[in-house]
Amino acid sequence: MKWLFALLLLANVALFMWGQWYRQPLVRPSAPPPDVAQEKIKLLNEPGVRLLLRSRNAPAAPVPTANVASRCFRLGPFEQAAAADDAGRRLRAAGFEFRRESEEDTRPVAWHVYLPPLPSREAAERRRRELTRLGFRDHALIQEAGLENGISLGVFSVEDNARARVEQLARRDVRAQVRAIPGTRTVYWLSLAPAPEGVGALEALVAREWGGAEPALRPTPCPPAPGTRAGS
Repeated sequence: MKWLFALLLLANVALFMWGQWYRQPLVRPSAPPPDVAQEKIKLLNEPGVRLLLRSRNAPAAPVPTANVASRCFRLGPFEQAAAADDAGRRLRAAGFEFRRESEEDTRPVAWHVYLPPLPSREAAERRRRELTRLGFRDHALIQEAGLENGISLGVFSVEDNARARVEQLARRDVRAQVRAIPGTRTVYWLSLAPAPEGVGALEALVAREWGGAEPALRPTPCPPAPGTRAGS
């Protein structure tokens, strides 16, 4: 009986020891690898590729800058050739080269208040008599092509005055219209090439001499150099 008890005790001890040994891992896992520093990875060899060292801070992309020294300008417009010549003398005294150019400028020179064409000349004359009874005596029959049998109610050099006339007529139920009468005139410009002093000196000169009002300085494309084709 004693031997049976001792045998069972030894079996229990052996079973306990076996269980403890089985729960322990056979190989202890190593520490997790450190984070990879990608910026420190170097390519040892790659055929046909030139190896470059990577800087710690990537260079910023270059900011495109306009080559302001290569811009050209026009000063104007001058309504009189004498005024352009006087401005040219001031530019030349300051060391700027230029050439004088002239061009035709079309702009409204007058504002015409009128009634659109009526069906016939007789209808237009009846309308004129009505205008006279309403107190409007400054009117005339239009004979201009495209406006035959219309009625002119005045020509004004200032647009605001023409608009005021239209409002005055509207108060008496006369629906007049306004059109611009264009005129052509010759104006003068001074075209300037880039100066060694730079754009700032040119702008300062124009601000000092003309105060920013007309004539004004306006950027313009530079003409192609001699011997070059346009667009090349």
